[in-house]
Amino acid sequence: MDVLKNFLLTFPHNLPKYFKDIPANFVDEQKRPIRSKKTVKSCSGFINLFKRCIVFTSPYDIELFIENIENKEIRGRVGGHDWKRYLHYHANWQFIDYVKSDYAFILKFVPLFSIRSPYNLIITNPWWHMNSFETVPGIVNCKEPLDLNLFIPIKKNQTHLFIPQGSPLAYINFETDEQLNLVYKNKNYKYSDWMGLHYTFSNLKNKLVNNIIKKIHGTNI
Repeated sequence: MDVLKNFLLTFPHNLPKYFKDIPANFVDEQKRPIRSKKTVKSCSGFINLFKRCIVFTSPYDIELFIENIENKEIRGRVGGHDWKRYLHYHANWQFIDYVKSDYAFILKFVPLFSIRSPYNLIITNPWWHMNSFETVPGIVNCKEPLDLNLFIPIKKNQTHLFIPQGSPLAYINFETDEQLNLVYKNKNYKYSDWMGLHYTFSNLKNKLVNNIIKKIHGTNI
């Protein structure tokens, strides 16, 4: 549990390392301030993102060697373990087979911890950290305890994947403006208590969010 705390980062520890190198102000050759020249240090969209998100970073060193992309022949390690302990194939027939893309397959990363929140989780690719890999976005309903899994796409010409320990894997936002508190509990949840996916072929009925965006025409403000 103490290890996990080091890899769920909140503001300001979740900011990209290069943020400190970005100047807050500019001056001209005569040392006069140039107030019209701004960086992301004055961008509300950037600052709000990191003030309201948790950056989930990799607890492990991950290295995979992809020997045969078509047959999914992979060797590698996650920390001190064989890669298959924490990574699984996400079957192509679920969606990749129907898409024209540069992706060969998807790997499901299972870090072996659960999360519970009264608010839906918005999980996105940590673009601002400029990784050499991607993670797949999604919205997760975890009002009941749920394993937090991530999905890493592998491209058709890719032969190697290396994710050093501490690399940002995902931004986790919450569908609320309320004050949030991150609480850690060393507790094993039983699926028999929550009747999740292990008991049915799909948990869509219980996990689908209800509110959708509606288009309203002709509204005067």
